[in-house]
Amino acid sequence: MWDGVEVVDAPAGRIRQSKDLVGLAVGALGLTIVLALSVYAHATTIGVTQDIQSIAAALVAVLDLVVSTLVNLATVLVPAAVIVASLFRRQAWPALEGMLAGLAALLAASGLAWGITQLDWEPLVQGMSIVSGGEYHVSIVPLGALTAGLLTAMGPRSRWSALAAAWNLLWIALAALVLTGGAALPAALASVLLGRMAGLAMRYTLGVTTDRAAGADLVAGIKGAGLEPVRIVRVRDISQAEDPTDRLDVRAIRDGTYQPPRVPSVLPAPDAVQAARLEAAVTDSTAGALEQVAGNRIYAVFDGSGKRWDGIVLDGDRQVLGFLQATWRTLRLRGMDRRSVVSLRQAAERAALLGYAAGAAGVRTPRLVGIGQAADSMMLLQTHPFGLRSLSDIRPGQVFDAALIDLWRQLDRAHGAGLAHRNITADSLLFDAGSGDEQQVWLIGWEDGDVASSELARNLDCAQMLAALALKVGPERAVASAAAVLPAPKLAALAGLLQPVVFPAPTREAARANKDVVDATRQELMDLVPATESPVTFQLVRFGWRTVLIVAMTLVAIWAIVTRLNFTQMLEAVSRADPWWMALSFALSMLTYFGAALTLVSLLPVRIPLRRAVLSQVAASFTAISMPGGLGPIALSLRFLNRRGVRTSLAAATVALTQLALLVVTVGLLVGSALVTGRTGALTNLPITAIAVIVVVVVLLGCLLLVPQLRSWVWTKVGPTLRQVWPRVVWVLGRPKRLAAGLVGAVIQFGGYVMAFWAALVSFGLTDIPISDLALVFLVGNTAGSAAPTPGGLGGVEIALTAGLRAIGVATATAASAALLFRGITYWARVPIGWAAFRYLSKRGDL
Repeated sequence: MWDGVEVVDAPAGRIRQSKDLVGLAVGALGLTIVLALSVYAHATTIGVTQDIQSIAAALVAVLDLVVSTLVNLATVLVPAAVIVASLFRRQAWPALEGMLAGLAALLAASGLAWGITQLDWEPLVQGMSIVSGGEYHVSIVPLGALTAGLLTAMGPRSRWSALAAAWNLLWIALAALVLTGGAALPAALASVLLGRMAGLAMRYTLGVTTDRAAGADLVAGIKGAGLEPVRIVRVRDISQAEDPTDRLDVRAIRDGTYQPPRVPSVLPAPDAVQAARLEAAVTDSTAGALEQVAGNRIYAVFDGSGKRWDGIVLDGDRQVLGFLQATWRTLRLRGMDRRSVVSLRQAAERAALLGYAAGAAGVRTPRLVGIGQAADSMMLLQTHPFGLRSLSDIRPGQVFDAALIDLWRQLDRAHGAGLAHRNITADSLLFDAGSGDEQQVWLIGWEDGDVASSELARNLDCAQMLAALALKVGPERAVASAAAVLPAPKLAALAGLLQPVVFPAPTREAARANKDVVDATRQELMDLVPATESPVTFQLVRFGWRTVLIVAMTLVAIWAIVTRLNFTQMLEAVSRADPWWMALSFALSMLTYFGAALTLVSLLPVRIPLRRAVLSQVAASFTAISMPGGLGPIALSLRFLNRRGVRTSLAAATVALTQLALLVVTVGLLVGSALVTGRTGALTNLPITAIAVIVVVVVLLGCLLLVPQLRSWVWTKVGPTLRQVWPRVVWVLGRPKRLAAGLVGAVIQFGGYVMAFWAALVSFGLTDIPISDLALVFLVGNTAGSAAPTPGGLGGVEIALTAGLRAIGVATATAASAALLFRGITYWARVPIGWAAFRYLSKRGDL
């Protein structure tokens, strides 16, 4: 009982706040930047530290005792004082958390100092050290990290004035320590960041006491919204509750055996009348749908007359994660941009605005009656529509066509007023128990919506609603209801927008489980759209996780090349290289285009001009800079053949056959060279480690293929390709001239690369390396390096070729120089030529 109001709520347990995890990530990033600056901005960081210390040099003698006292006070006495004060405030658990976090920070700082010392990397050691007695001493401040970890774990500085004072004192003490030469500036910053990371990790791991409104705060917030409640009941979807302590046992409430948790915000067991009302509140479909749509806490609020209202509680600790998710979708997807909402008050104000605007536009949606605030929560109080069930809770036969058409009309009214919902799911569509034309439908959950929205945002609303309806009542009824309201141009636009990426998470999961529904819905739309209104597929995804991975791996590859290679020795080696042999290497690499084009046109039953095929292979050099090794040329070849009228299945089979021909020629030339010359070359010089790895891999693959399930999975992946390629193989075998021309093209392609590699080595004076060895090094290095998920195998190919040349006795500097020169000639130097060919073919409609 709180202020005369009965409250039935889940116990207020500890929660993991997303902002702590974000802070931990930011701290890790900050620590990385500090360490990087201490190395790569070595002169700057040392100069700043020395400048600061020179300013205070005259004061050191006078303030030495003061600074020493201040540092001891901040790193020893302050933590102890904060812990004692916390115990006096009866906050033993936060004190224990703070001590554990402080201990973890102390160990982490000591470990970092030890690791820097053991690594003995001169730039890093100098950047993180002070000079004493002519020697460098790593100046990480473990006690400073301990204090930062303890203060962070005990909560934000705004919660308790003593924490704010302790933080201020810590910063002053560390600044004084840097001024007097007791620590380097990067080391002091790293100490604080380590402490912050330890404290935030402790908070996120163990959880924190919530600041959400509960009990008396919850009652005060609802009263602040303009309602005098007599009973407040938490609504919870019991079947999906993740936390057992967050469930209300409805059956026990009805039977009178309910035992509430021992927290002051929960009532004793109610009587039979109260139990019936509580059961209705907890299991109400409308309020449950509200919670599913917005993800907020929902309460059934009863006033003195017995009338029920719905209370939506927005919690501040959820806003950080919501903001990050919205920002990520805005960056990644087109048409998902919306006004940024950072604060809790802004989120509540936007929800109120959208609710009012939707109601004013003629949309059936709960009416907002008041807004209140308490603790770290905002309360939205709205009317409760009775007798409604969400689309996800009813059978298809209980949804009538008239209600579906009315639903589209309501959405059209909202769009006519410039509103966009942005989060339409089956749970945001509520239907009553009426039949035929009498069935009413409501559209709820406008919290994530927007005013003055773009046409694309409104079309995305239609796509989300169409998908939600199709997954429940079927594509035919869903499309028919949409066609009764929407014009043909909008239907055509919807056909291109039915992409899983625009669906909310529940709809996307349902679409995955019913993969044919979305395709059938798109086909229904296309059947209705006139021929003059051709559907346009929108490219909504700016970039995906694959792009992020490719960019990250590219940066890693560049870092690996920059940090591992001795550029001084390489420049000396390149300066001695013969430019005429370099030019010959480039010319030989250009010959590979002709070989690849000859193979392609020879194995294709459709006649294609050889000149255009050569240009398509040249253009493939441009696409190689945006896709992992080998994928760019394959994708462009498929596109080229499609544009020349070759159907997709035949184009894919032909491209696969060209790769097979190149593989057969490559292996055949290697084996034939070894048999004719009597030299196995590099084959006999493989390191024992490489041989062991090859044997282990072969044995593991053999063992795995003995598993029937794995064998079936492999066949499902490989089988379709083999079924496509095999008819093409039979066709080619029956035409010896085409087969011979295709194999000659593959020989020219592989031989061109090997000879270009040989010319690059000869330009450095390496004339005694057998061609068979170079062919093997090129094959293994190019194949292994191209497996790296970077554009064109960047980084992986260079490192693999360098390792292969070293394995056959080439000096490291020369091997690296030759590998980079070869890659520069066959990869980077051909990109501008590929771009010109790409532009030429695009203008003529071949791409």
